[in-house]
Amino acid sequence: MRRVIIAAGGTGGHFYPGLVAAQELKTRGWEPLLIVKKDDPAKARLEAAGLACLEVALRGLPRQAGPQLLVFAAELLAGLRLLSRAVRDFKPDLVVGMGGYLTFPAAYAAWRRGVPIALHESNAILGLANAASLKFGASLFWGLPPASGNGKVVGTPIRPALHQRKDPAEARRALGLDPARKTILAFGGSQGARAINAGMPAAMKTAGIDAQALHLAGRGKSAETAAAYKTAGLTATVHDYLDDMASAYAAADVVVCRSGASTLAELAAQGKTAVLVPYPHAAANHQDANARVFARAGTAIRINETELADRLGPAIADLLQSPTATKFGTLGLPPAEKTTALFVDALERLAL
Repeated sequence: MRRVIIAAGGTGGHFYPGLVAAQELKTRGWEPLLIVKKDDPAKARLEAAGLACLEVALRGLPRQAGPQLLVFAAELLAGLRLLSRAVRDFKPDLVVGMGGYLTFPAAYAAWRRGVPIALHESNAILGLANAASLKFGASLFWGLPPASGNGKVVGTPIRPALHQRKDPAEARRALGLDPARKTILAFGGSQGARAINAGMPAAMKTAGIDAQALHLAGRGKSAETAAAYKTAGLTATVHDYLDDMASAYAAADVVVCRSGASTLAELAAQGKTAVLVPYPHAAANHQDANARVFARAGTAIRINETELADRLGPAIADLLQSPTATKFGTLGLPPAEKTTALFVDALERLAL
């Protein structure tokens, strides 16, 4: 049986594509070992999927000098030792880094033992860990067409449930929405996005948009957001979080969201037109680079947080009248249902 180590720790944008790839490899007879951060809440998903994991106590590189930099250095050295032992004992045929900060120590350990290395970069620009790991002779795969650099575009693996497109009216009905009414889906990730939470009710009211909203406000933020819609006299169903994102996307005529790589992969899979509001504090401003890829292809409108008050309402109204969903073919991405297989096919070739 062939073995693979997948460094998928960090954020959900690194973990979930790694999980999907691991599941596909397992169905092909591989034995995966996933590397995650210590006490990662996503560990429960690995256990449910029957996948083994190794926890590593490591954090991302601090952006400023200070005591935290010394802590990071100590944790990195400990992580390098731990992963070197893991590669020695597990004897993988391949090591895969999904771009989070655990990618670098995993790639380094693989390089020292001559194990082939693959890197997946979901964003349009290289993250720090992937950029450093390329020095170990790794093969690079992109989730989006890159702003610059070499490598193969394979797309970003997403949950198989999001490959399927549900009937919009049935999805709205199941979510307690009016099945016949135009619907705007707004969300900012599991923690929510304060700017989107505050901006959506104001934008819809100012622009006079006749639609209902399905708003995922983030943990502990639904009551405040629902009150803002009510004050504005708008119809909205507001949740902290919704696990059934396939139904949420199906219900939507327009989506308002951040531009993380996994979210963009889901939008492409569902063919949903969107207003993208890049998270302004993302490392190396990668969400803005991601949003520009979709905006250039004509599949979305990109708006900075500072422009929301003036541009969000008109952008939503424009997309409701003139959807851009037909333009997803210009992105240069493989069909969503083929992405995972393409990526895993390439991984298997590397391990030959």
